[in-house]
Amino acid sequence: MTNFCNHLEFPYNRFMNIFFLFILGLPLIGSAQTSYVPSAILLKKGGHELYVGGDYFKTMQTVSKNGSLTTLQDGESFSRLQAEAGGFYGANDNLQFGLGLRYRQNRSSVNSTISNQTEDLSNSGIQSTFLNMKYGFRPVGLMFYALEGTFRYTPYTNEEQSSTQSAALALGDDGNEYSAGLAVTYASLSNNYISLRTGLRRPGVELSDEVYWQAEGALAWRRFALVAGVDGVSSINQDPYGGEESKRPNINTGSSNLYNSINREWITPYAGVNLALADNWRVELRGSQVVSGRSTDLGTAFGLMIVRRSENDKKRVKDKRFKSYDIEASISKISPQKGYVMIDKGLTSDIRKGTKFDFFEFDYLGGNILVASGSVIQVKSETSIVKISQRYNSKKEIKEGLVGRASLK
Repeated sequence: MTNFCNHLEFPYNRFMNIFFLFILGLPLIGSAQTSYVPSAILLKKGGHELYVGGDYFKTMQTVSKNGSLTTLQDGESFSRLQAEAGGFYGANDNLQFGLGLRYRQNRSSVNSTISNQTEDLSNSGIQSTFLNMKYGFRPVGLMFYALEGTFRYTPYTNEEQSSTQSAALALGDDGNEYSAGLAVTYASLSNNYISLRTGLRRPGVELSDEVYWQAEGALAWRRFALVAGVDGVSSINQDPYGGEESKRPNINTGSSNLYNSINREWITPYAGVNLALADNWRVELRGSQVVSGRSTDLGTAFGLMIVRRSENDKKRVKDKRFKSYDIEASISKISPQKGYVMIDKGLTSDIRKGTKFDFFEFDYLGGNILVASGSVIQVKSETSIVKISQRYNSKKEIKEGLVGRASLK
């Protein structure tokens, strides 16, 4: 990891190479998992998600505690390279737990007031480990709600420097981080999503408490999703030193204002694309720009994450003709003319408008008997309406309790 960023432009070039490799590989991909999972929709009981990813940030300007912008001088620079791996597990349909680890490398070139020369600084190591919990409420129509909480443990302590002796470049802010908040997602019938997140965060012992917030929208298809949003931080303006800068620890932040901040704030728009690969994998690509803030850095970031998600409720079954299916549902209601039926699965089970269902009657002697088929015309969170398009067995009636099976390819 230490040699990954010998040249500041290398992570960006690597990122773009990986991006085009995935695009070129799309025609070779078979069936795929859901390309996008919004923040308020949890794993099903027994489901799990594993991920590994990273992002690269480069400072263009710094912003003071008063909002004044400063462009880096010739010879000055700051970059941050992060990698993170973790996983989540669905304890039940409403409760999800997660844990993970973050590795960070900071690099900076500074015009030293001690040596009167340009110095190249770097520091790398484990920045934090985290524990996460989400509790999801029962959906209300097309609205999903979840409470979230995260604890991050930082295993390091930054060195302090003096007017005559510099210290190692800071890896981050000292102290553990606590946060708790609410996530809300609207899932439209046309596979579009709008999500909002907000909460209170205590980012470390040397920083003010703050409000984190995020708004995100997505246009999702089975293999592909376009994502855009904005996230940010608004300070509660409770800096622990209350303006007495002589008491603040003097740590080496290089040419950056990212760390040891005073009532920090920022706004970061972002955009990206998700690609679904194989049955359980997806790739998320992101680009972002910090456009305004206070006691922070303005700059550009690029990120890549690879995710493997497995939902235990998608049981693959086969009928006697060996046709493969991903999910089962049951007919719960029937229209008077039996041209439409309601089934007991919906958006939470990844059913979408247009999903095709085959309906079977289970016969203890003959096995599965195909009765009818149709397509979903309306979806709610936990139910769907299917229009019957074809009947296969005139001796078998469409009735409540028939099993519907669909492929989610």
